[in-house]
Amino acid sequence: MVMVHFGPKPVPETAAGKLYGISDGRASVLFVVLAGLGVAFLSGRSSVSHVEPLSKATRGGQRVATSARLQLILRGTLLLPLGLWLQGLEQVVLVVILKYYAVYFLIAALVLGLSDRWLVVFGLAVLAGGPLIYLFGATAFPEWYFTAPVTLMDTPAKIVRELLFSGFYPVVTWTVPLLAGLWLGSMDLRSPVVRRRLIYVGTTVAVAAALASSGETIGARLEFSDLRTAEPHTQMPLWMLGAIGSACVVLGVALVVADRLPRASWPLAATGQLALSVYVGHVLLLNYIPQALTWGEVPAAALSTGTFMVVVACLCMLWRLVFSRGPLEAALTMPWWLLNRSFARTSR
Repeated sequence: MVMVHFGPKPVPETAAGKLYGISDGRASVLFVVLAGLGVAFLSGRSSVSHVEPLSKATRGGQRVATSARLQLILRGTLLLPLGLWLQGLEQVVLVVILKYYAVYFLIAALVLGLSDRWLVVFGLAVLAGGPLIYLFGATAFPEWYFTAPVTLMDTPAKIVRELLFSGFYPVVTWTVPLLAGLWLGSMDLRSPVVRRRLIYVGTTVAVAAALASSGETIGARLEFSDLRTAEPHTQMPLWMLGAIGSACVVLGVALVVADRLPRASWPLAATGQLALSVYVGHVLLLNYIPQALTWGEVPAAALSTGTFMVVVACLCMLWRLVFSRGPLEAALTMPWWLLNRSFARTSR
């Protein structure tokens, strides 16, 4: 994500440029896959969760499901205005994804009770049908598409339209990586077999999607003939499928490395535990000092990205030595903690 935001746009067609630009169109999909994975942990769908499994038809399991849904709805309610406000800043990040996360969490709250089989069926249906809906909308209502991202100053109707259909990460197509993360979260991610499958199958899917692509660069306006493109951020199925495959590879490799090199991977783990704070922080820095972070050449952008990540990782490790949560992570969970505390007092 940082490479995409700090690097040259467009990335030059050189060997170094192609290597540097490998995260373009994949980082954001990985972001949403991990969101689905986090929801699985929160709700008890995951076999490695420390809460009662959602699948148990018990009063405790039902409480877990209800609690998870309410937390997701509350977090979505808080993230929406934050994302819209950040989008209103004059920063160089093309589109702030947090406002879309608000809707993703609402979708996740709706599908928590689905079995793994139905998650797959629903995901495949959206993978096939979502791009068709997106293309139809772009063809029938072009004035709704390819416009500046919405902010707090826009009307509710325009905000809803962008988040659901016409935006950069619309629900109509981006529900797929969210469901993929939920489905992956139900697996035993501690199992070496599962990790190997993530790496091997993910690699196969990513390569197959690239080979099946037309390989053509689309124009300024999408057409139905572009359905076979794998160009990043086109909302087309081959691109989405390939990016999800890449996300599985990253997840599998990260799990293996974290087990074999726990101390070496601790800086990344600490940074991941403060993901929201880091994301908002880097957007603010891009707004106020873009000239110190963004570069038009690959070597300078790579140096800027590396320096930034080393500094951020050190700050996150120091923070985690003192506090259990990041500043914005704590702010996001505080309303739920206050509601629980108030309900407990009322019950007593």
